[in-house]
Amino acid sequence: MAMAKQQEEDLPQELSGVVIGWGHQSISRNIQLTVQSTVRAKPTPGSVDTHHLLMTRNQAMLLAQYLMRLTGQEMPVPRKRGWVQRLFG
Repeated sequence: MAMAKQQEEDLPQELSGVVIGWGHQSISRNIQLTVQSTVRAKPTPGSVDTHHLLMTRNQAMLLAQYLMRLTGQEMPVPRKRGWVQRLFG
């Protein structure tokens, strides 16, 4: 379970843990990012927390660029479209 450090109801929660899974879903013009995390070395179904985060597509792109840069990878270069795809695509 992610550890929530909260002393009063009005204070924001600070969560910590290890990401063990994630997924995404397009919702209108936004993206819902679902992150599963735990603080246990050997997670059990009851120790996995699921967090649903809604972000704009711009926020998702900034996050992706940050993670790519952090890992030393580069965004893939888009392939040039052939003349048939340019004509009918």
